[in-house]
Amino acid sequence: MVDGISSGTIPPTQATAVSAPPRVGANDGERKLSASAAISVQKPEVGITEVADRATEEKQQSIESLSTMTSDLREAITILNDALEKTPTKAIITRDEQLNRFVVRIADASSGEVVREIPSEALLNFARNLQELKGLIFDASL
Repeated sequence: MVDGISSGTIPPTQATAVSAPPRVGANDGERKLSASAAISVQKPEVGITEVADRATEEKQQSIESLSTMTSDLREAITILNDALEKTPTKAIITRDEQLNRFVVRIADASSGEVVREIPSEALLNFARNLQELKGLIFDASL
C-alpha cells in the first residue's frame, strides 16, 4: 500500500511503488483508488543499449569464428581428397544441405562405384523424414 509520494530522488537499488490510476465508481461517479493495484518496479542495473551492444559484439565474434572454421574445414577436405587420390579408392566428401551434415562416400577409383557411405543412405533418409515430422508436429510460428 502506498502511504505517500516523495519528491526526492530514489537510489537505483531501491524499489519504486507505482499505483494504478483511480477508478470511477459505476453508481455514484466518485473516484476510488484501488490499494491492491500497487506495483513494485526496480530500476534495471544494465541499460538496454549496453545489452544490445554486447549482443552485437558476440554475434560478430560468432560469425568470424564460424567463417574461420568453415575455411579450415574446406582446406582439410581438399587435402584429404588430394591424399586419397593416390590410392585405388577415393573419398568423396559432400555436405547434405537439407540436414546440414557431412557425408563421406568411399568409391572405387577406376569404376566409380560407391563402396561405403558414412552415414548410410537409409540413415540419411530417416533423418530427413524425422525433420519433416518435426516440422509437422511443432509449429514454427510460436
